[in-house]
Amino acid sequence: MNFTNLIPTSFLALLLASCTEIIDISTNTAESQLVVEATIALNEPATVLLTKSIALDEPNNFKKVENAIIRITDNTGKTELLSEYYGEYFSQTMKGEAGKTYTLNIQSDNQIITSQCKIPTYVPIDSFTVVNSNFPGGGPPRGNQPAPFYEIKLYYNDPAEEQNFYRVVMYFNGKIQARNSIFDDKFTNGKLMESTVILFNDSVKAGDKIRVELQCIDKEVHNYFASMGNSAMGPRNSSSPANPYTNLNGTILGYFSAHTVERREWVLKD
Repeated sequence: MNFTNLIPTSFLALLLASCTEIIDISTNTAESQLVVEATIALNEPATVLLTKSIALDEPNNFKKVENAIIRITDNTGKTELLSEYYGEYFSQTMKGEAGKTYTLNIQSDNQIITSQCKIPTYVPIDSFTVVNSNFPGGGPPRGNQPAPFYEIKLYYNDPAEEQNFYRVVMYFNGKIQARNSIFDDKFTNGKLMESTVILFNDSVKAGDKIRVELQCIDKEVHNYFASMGNSAMGPRNSSSPANPYTNLNGTILGYFSAHTVERREWVLKD
């Protein structure tokens, strides 16, 4: 027997065995936080959804928070206590008006949350198109190739006299598509804007509906959604090591958006 190679191999095995260590990684579970999703849109009532954040390893069952006291007030002094329906809150008479500033006040148990936001200038949609393509920017389908991409293009004229911020929200068959599509006029001030959002779906059929809404938002809300895109939050309301920017005082998760809104819808035909 040749012991020349046996001895180094045995020594190596002993060395590797001695270096093996079981590491027990302990992850800290963040304390559950109140999450606020509050809006008041042009000509529409205020809506507020209150939930509790969850840990990363928990299922996505977001518990709604009931019995909160929520009030919204505009800069003219008009105020309303929001009505509750199973953890969702609505104004009955107050609707958003362009140029008005709204103050939100939330009291839940011993926690008080406040925020202030102004509805910007209304910018109407000039035109709206949907392009079905094999890949983004690929134009109309060619031959028998699958064409699962839908490019939704919104065109609107940006006002030259002010800085503007926009958000485009897309729905497919009534369900919001999770993506932060935000734009500004930093390089297009006073020009015709083209904002494009893309839907990928290889099972679209006749009768399916794509709806988009153009929101004119303020800078603080723009910063919130920009930070959402750069944060490690993952699914809505999840607890994470990094939290996004917020325009709320009294909590670290959520936002209050006062904005304009215009909607367009496209229905797939045979």
